[in-house]
Amino acid sequence: MELSRIKEAADRFGTPLYLFDLDCIRDRVQRFRDAFRGEIGLTYSMKTNPFLTLEMSRQVERIEVCSMGEFRICRDLEIPAEKLYISGVLKIREDLMEILEYGQDIARYTAESPLQLKMLSEWADAHEKTLRVYPRLTNDSQFGMDEDTILGLIKNRVDYPHIEFAGIHFFSGTQKKKLKKHEKELAMLDAFFERLSAEANFEVPELEYGTGFAVSYFEDQKKKEEDLRDPEHLEMFRQMVQDMKWKGIVTIEMGRAYAAECGCYVTTALDIKENNGNAICLVDGGIHQLNYDGQIKGMYRPQMAVIPADEPCGRAQKDWSIYGSLCTMNDLLCRSFPETIGLGDRVVFFKTGAYSFYEGMSLFLSHELPAVVLFGEKDGFIKARDQIQSYTFNMAKY
Repeated sequence: MELSRIKEAADRFGTPLYLFDLDCIRDRVQRFRDAFRGEIGLTYSMKTNPFLTLEMSRQVERIEVCSMGEFRICRDLEIPAEKLYISGVLKIREDLMEILEYGQDIARYTAESPLQLKMLSEWADAHEKTLRVYPRLTNDSQFGMDEDTILGLIKNRVDYPHIEFAGIHFFSGTQKKKLKKHEKELAMLDAFFERLSAEANFEVPELEYGTGFAVSYFEDQKKKEEDLRDPEHLEMFRQMVQDMKWKGIVTIEMGRAYAAECGCYVTTALDIKENNGNAICLVDGGIHQLNYDGQIKGMYRPQMAVIPADEPCGRAQKDWSIYGSLCTMNDLLCRSFPETIGLGDRVVFFKTGAYSFYEGMSLFLSHELPAVVLFGEKDGFIKARDQIQSYTFNMAKY
């Protein structure tokens, strides 16, 4: 986005400000479409940036929903059930029943455990509707089930008369920087699918695969790291998929790879000073509103820019440390920013379209904010705050 447009937004809406570029994310989706030549479907992981959910529901095949709050965003935005891919490591029965009431046999559902499959099957049996379920293969973490467990469930699929095993879901992590990692994973999946065919007489219809393509946030990274999202690497990835012995539908699930570039965080320099020779710039906002994956106490410089104020005041070229407005020494946004800054200038942080904008992790995944209760032996329990649903904070309807 051009700096003049960012300035216009900051002048109009004030700072601190999150600004998300819809044209940018539409362009990013089209790049993937072009690279994959219609051979690979696209899923958007809405936890990346829930404000983009409505737009992305118009751009990709599916929206991955990983929590009850995220489901309620989709429901309130009236996103069609056929777009929903209901995931999430923990599915509470009551929540799942509410989701099923909306998704019925139209949405798609992952099974992270035999218990989740059992709950889905019980609903399907009671309503005499067939649900499309994707058992999730673990990457040796808390997510999903191991090969033997999935093999056993599919072998005994006669026990689940209203469950269609529509595919396998696999995700092994994010910020993957080498295609070798994907090559290894696809080979593992190929072998597992062959095992399902041989031992369970089951041909996997579809692979829902979380790629975790990396995004470089910092200036020094930008010069050293390959971007797996460029056309050359995407063609190599497409070819890896084509080279699998297993032949079926492939849908890749991404979030950061789409959204990172489409956002910026705009602040205003409200105080500048020197402490023992250290140039300090204080901006509105802070680390409670901005976080980059891998940034450690401002040691790495994100991609940034300065937009001069209409009436510059005290502008100086220095190696600035950019701090936020919180009363903590940890509120350091960038330790070394060798630019000219003055009072009233806008300081812009780029690549904030994915994850980095969450106001602390308390709003991540749109989970509820906990109740707050005080206790004293004489006072008993004192409720200071009710549990608060947060999903309405993370939703854009337009």
